[in-house]
Amino acid sequence: MRPCFAYFAASALLFILLPVKARDAPKVPMQAQADAVIAMEMEARAAREAARKAFMEAVPAFEEWEVDHGAYKTILRRVAPPEPVKLSNRTSTSEVAAEPQWTEAQFAAWIAEQPSPRKLNLTATVFDETLTKVTWRDESRMKWTILSNIDFRYLRGVVQFEDKTNRWMSFLFVDEVDSTREKEIALHAAEKGFQYEPRTLEPWLSLVPADFMSSTEPEYIIMADSESTIPEALYEELDALHRHYAANEEQLIAAYEYDKVMSAARRAWHEANPPEPKDTVINFWKVR
Repeated sequence: MRPCFAYFAASALLFILLPVKARDAPKVPMQAQADAVIAMEMEARAAREAARKAFMEAVPAFEEWEVDHGAYKTILRRVAPPEPVKLSNRTSTSEVAAEPQWTEAQFAAWIAEQPSPRKLNLTATVFDETLTKVTWRDESRMKWTILSNIDFRYLRGVVQFEDKTNRWMSFLFVDEVDSTREKEIALHAAEKGFQYEPRTLEPWLSLVPADFMSSTEPEYIIMADSESTIPEALYEELDALHRHYAANEEQLIAAYEYDKVMSAARRAWHEANPPEPKDTVINFWKVR
């Protein structure tokens, strides 16, 4: 029997299926370091683009046309088709024969040992960088609401991990809600004669035990009329995801902070260096 709270809660740490070796957490750079890295990245990109353009322009052309777009041009160049690439086969028949060959039974046994691919069917909303409301859907698109005490911002984007039985994957969309900002929007809307229901943390906090948010272990609560209505797949996915977070919390947080600093540096670079119109070179040839 799974442990239950007021709305049928299941601890995500009932057991650990597989000891996970934690990866080294990425070092979060200072802003000046991030700015320098992005500047080098953009300089290298510009050099690659210039080299590519020079390479294409160096190819002899039979004819050229220019399409003037005002600030930039598109240059169309008819060239000879490239020479076919000749691949050398350096593997001798004896070398191929020397490689061990698997029997059908061995291959089937190896396949049976591999984790099965599974998709996580959920989205999340993080309230005030604390509690997360998760929406889980089954194959028929029926929805369940789950409250988690972990910050799903650290799990956003492409999520991939394995345990003993499954290879989990999902693109996790995470919305963020600032309760203070939501109340300001509602007040401003009321002043304009509109009604806006602010999304805030308080209604959800009233549904969780007093020690839920202070727990040092990742936990979640399933909102359901009865435990018998909850699909087993929901438990499997939420258990696996919370175990993954517990085993990699430091790395996930560090990766999130690293991406945030680098994204800010990249935005700042683009603001300081707005793109300039550039000519485009297109080489084409007749396909025989």
